[in-house]
Amino acid sequence: MADYVPALKARMGDWQYYVTVMKLGKVSRECRLAEEIHANKDLDELIQRAIQDRVQKEMVPYLLNESQRFYGALVVAVYGGDPEFSPVRVAEHQLIDDRDKSSYGFGLLRFDGSQIYYALDGQHRLKSIQEAIAKNPDLAQEEISVIILKHEQTKEGLERTRRLFSTLNRRAKPTSSGMNIAIDEDDSIAIVSRRLVKENEVIKGLVLTSLGSKQISPAKSHDPYITTLAAFYETNEILLSAYEGGLEIDKNFKQFRPSNDELDAYYNFLEKLWILMLEKCPGFTPILKGRKKPGDIRKRMDSEGILVLDNTGKPIAGGSVFARPIGQFVIAEVIKLALIQGKPMEDTIEAIMTNISMDIDQSPWVRVIWNPSIQRIMGTQSERQLLVSIISHSLGLKIKWKVRELKQKYRDNIEDQKASLLSPIAWSGNQNNTSTESEDDSEENEFMENE
Repeated sequence: MADYVPALKARMGDWQYYVTVMKLGKVSRECRLAEEIHANKDLDELIQRAIQDRVQKEMVPYLLNESQRFYGALVVAVYGGDPEFSPVRVAEHQLIDDRDKSSYGFGLLRFDGSQIYYALDGQHRLKSIQEAIAKNPDLAQEEISVIILKHEQTKEGLERTRRLFSTLNRRAKPTSSGMNIAIDEDDSIAIVSRRLVKENEVIKGLVLTSLGSKQISPAKSHDPYITTLAAFYETNEILLSAYEGGLEIDKNFKQFRPSNDELDAYYNFLEKLWILMLEKCPGFTPILKGRKKPGDIRKRMDSEGILVLDNTGKPIAGGSVFARPIGQFVIAEVIKLALIQGKPMEDTIEAIMTNISMDIDQSPWVRVIWNPSIQRIMGTQSERQLLVSIISHSLGLKIKWKVRELKQKYRDNIEDQKASLLSPIAWSGNQNNTSTESEDDSEENEFMENE
């Protein structure tokens, strides 16, 4: 049975192609994944990307639940069907020049019914359409734009189509994480992070809104900032996971936009945390009052608060760990642990900022995440978690380590077998932590992390 498809005829390079619109139901029924076309797998020679589990976990729920769903055009190859394009002549109209009335490339693309379509670009979209329609048949009536190219069933035709498939998939580059933070309208963390940078007068001047690195560099251009947009997002993800005693942040949480009331609540929660941290952190008052830049406190000071210079007269890096993303990550993890364990927000931040040195050249930071000899951040996620455990233990929070094991891990890390952990801190959220370090070494004082 003949099949007529309304289409625009176009050309790019040596490819002639057609642009049309199809019902999702038709696409689902008639368009195939490349490996499904022949039982003998001739078209397996196409090097395809795997159909990943994100089709089920992300894309199908998107089609089923998002009223503003939209997909870009599928690029499909067609073979068989004896396609024939018939241009439609344009009737007279005052806006159309007489010379152009018969030259428009739109009309009907006719197939004899034996054609087979397969996806060159958009296989994840095709698979998600097929699976979403199986769950909600009403989606079959919606439409998607489709770009159709003719595939020749010859060796040369296969090579030509395979090359195009490879080009489309190799050149398809996902947006960077920085770009996702800047434009995502479903991810709550991205939305609230942008809003904090845009609306809060204190925070907006401290976050470098570049879409590149997470790190703050020693470059003078970075002096006004304590973090980058990507690092700010990561810190907010840590903090927000402690919202109302614990919030599960997974792919689904980031994929579906919550209500405006929920977004406002997340915003207020994070804004309060950031302002408390900045106001309580040693050395930040001059920054908040505009008398200093964060770059000024990322330098080593002596006991009298005077800059320490090297033999060339250049300031030596050091200073505040909280003026760097790495310090914010660690402090955020400790705050998260405290809030999940029911500790008051204000008391937790006060206890950390008052009792834990924020000088990166002092313990617990030095030689764990900071190399003072070369003045560089070092270490991995493992070192970050070691610091979280050391600080959390001093606050009396439940952690996964036996104290003797934590102490040995710390000593091995800094290569000092006489080093001690931070002393226990007496604060209103830590009424039960009155033991000494030697008492904490007993088997009876094993703390377990709140998962």
